[in-house]
Amino acid sequence: MIEKVGHIKNPLTVIAIFAAIAEISGTTVLPFIDSKNQETYIWFLITFPVFLVSSFFLTLNFNHRVLYAPSDYKYESNFLKMFDKASPEEQEQKLREEVAESSEVCEEAVDNTPNESTETSINSQNLYRKSNKNQQLMANVTLAEKLAVNSLAKKLNLQFKTDVKVQINKRQIFFDAVSYNGDEIHAVEVKLFRSQLASSARFDKILLETENFQRYFSENGSKKLILHLYAVVDNPEIDKHKLKERLERFNSRYDVDARLEVVSLDDLQNEWQCNP
Repeated sequence: MIEKVGHIKNPLTVIAIFAAIAEISGTTVLPFIDSKNQETYIWFLITFPVFLVSSFFLTLNFNHRVLYAPSDYKYESNFLKMFDKASPEEQEQKLREEVAESSEVCEEAVDNTPNESTETSINSQNLYRKSNKNQQLMANVTLAEKLAVNSLAKKLNLQFKTDVKVQINKRQIFFDAVSYNGDEIHAVEVKLFRSQLASSARFDKILLETENFQRYFSENGSKKLILHLYAVVDNPEIDKHKLKERLERFNSRYDVDARLEVVSLDDLQNEWQCNP
């Protein structure tokens, strides 16, 4: 009795069947080819399967995402392969950018104040203080990201993968954290705000990239992307309500399901201490 054969989903099986048919057909045709051309034809039959398999593995190594059909993203195991852990170098670069953004306004404010003599401004003591401030800022940025992700994970009862990158159409997008819940993707981006003068456009880059990301999945799958934006305030003089209003007005320009949370760094620390 002949059993019913389902659809073949393994690419290697498809390649093997195709190569086998090509080889059998080629062997059948060989006697009818002029003897002068038979040697060339035989070499073609030998190299053709090697070329197919080599092309497959090169594609698998350098751009494996093209092997998936849109329907494949409905399956969690296939979908998760799109998301990779950012390398240590990429994580460091992102952290440096975050620190630069957080310190930009404060440094401008310092530059506008009256300066002492040039010799005093560049002495070793001031350089040492500046280095310490930069290290402290870097620590606060890292702390804000971890505490914000931890807080959201508890609220949504989800486990987040931190420092995630995804490549869409040869462009890489970096998120502080990502989690998956059925047909929903929860992505997190955290920014540290230390001044009233901080730009509302600090979320501009991630909003634009997320908008393109969401458009891609709308066309190629059924996943819904939710972007959680955390504005972590590290200055008691900042009015959180006004900051939230400013950020929401700016974020509304983008076709993204963005959920904004404005919270102080102290509140996040207290929350973690009460419920570690």
